Order: sequence, then structure tokens, then C-alpha cells
Amino acid sequence: MKSLGRVVVVCLAWVVSVAGAQAPKPESIAPLVKQQFGNSFTISTKMPLAFVVGDFDSDGVEDVAIVADSTDPMVDAYDFKYTVADPYNSFFGYGNPNVTASFSKHDKEHSHILLVIFGAGTDAWRAATPKAKFALINVPFDSVATSRMMMKKNKPPITVIRTIEAEILDSSVYWDVKKKRWKWTPGDTKDW
Repeated sequence: MKSLGRVVVVCLAWVVSVAGAQAPKPESIAPLVKQQFGNSFTISTKMPLAFVVGDFDSDGVEDVAIVADSTDPMVDAYDFKYTVADPYNSFFGYGNPNVTASFSKHDKEHSHILLVIFGAGTDAWRAATPKAKFALINVPFDSVATSRMMMKKNKPPITVIRTIEAEILDSSVYWDVKKKRWKWTPGDTKDW
């Protein structure tokens, strides 16, 4: 029985060391943000978790969502070829990021931006040329996580970015594959 306990402890130690070795540190993400999105973004230091990893576009390749701060998310969009989207205000009927980018400038505590990189090839989201890049603005959250959400009864669940605003609600941001756009939905999602 003691030897079985030792085997379990050794296996758990191995799993923890492998997981720790594969998880990138926030400091290692900063050069990636600068390379893919320019100097107008910095990684948020106010969040307990600076980024989450998952397959957000359901193509089988790992993607990343990074919590960042910026005074002007639109300034480098053309040069660095990323799309600025506002899924939160789109949910309420008006999501033109050219106009809504100025909505959160007065609330510095909650004006975080989600930078999403869709991975490409074997390097996934670390690839020099990713599949697509997005800056999601005006999504209210205090912390982020990944979760799974059922969209249709006969389809497998999709991976979503769970945005948690501690004082108000939990919500989810997800990529609509058919319509090729980001959507925000209020309510709690369940882990599958």
C-alpha cells in the first residue's frame, strides 16, 4: 500500500512539473503583445490571471486571450492587422468600435481589453503569423477564465472566455464560427 502511495505522489509531482513547465509566465507574454499588437498595449497588472488559453475558434489549434490595458486600442489596428470588436455593446444593439472605443476611457479600473490571438500551425498562438488577431473592447470583467458552453443540443460544447465581474454578473465572450464575429452573452456558463 505504501508503494502505491509513492507511485501516486510521484505521478502527481510529474503532472504538476509538466503543467508548470508548459504554462507561460506573464513576463513572457509581453514581447508577444508588443510584436503582435504594437506599443499601445501593456499587460494588465491589476488582474490575478493575465491570460487564458483555449480553442476559441473550434479549429483544433490552441488560442490565447490576454488581458491588456490601452489608452487607444484603435491606433495600431491597421499596421498590426488586428480587428477591434465590441461584443458587449453589440449585444445591446450598437457595437461600432470607432464610436464605442471612447466609452470606457473614464473608468480606468474596469477598462481592460481582451487581446485574442487565433493560433496557426504547430506553434499555435505563438506563431509568427497567427490566423487572426482581435482586440475586444468594453467587455466588463474583473477576472477571466475559460469555460465550455453548449450552443446546440446535438453539437459539442465550445470553449468560451468567461468574464467575471464580481459585483454584478458572470458572462461569456465567444467566437461565432458561422457569422465570423465575437458575441457576448450574460449569465453563468457551466464547466463541462
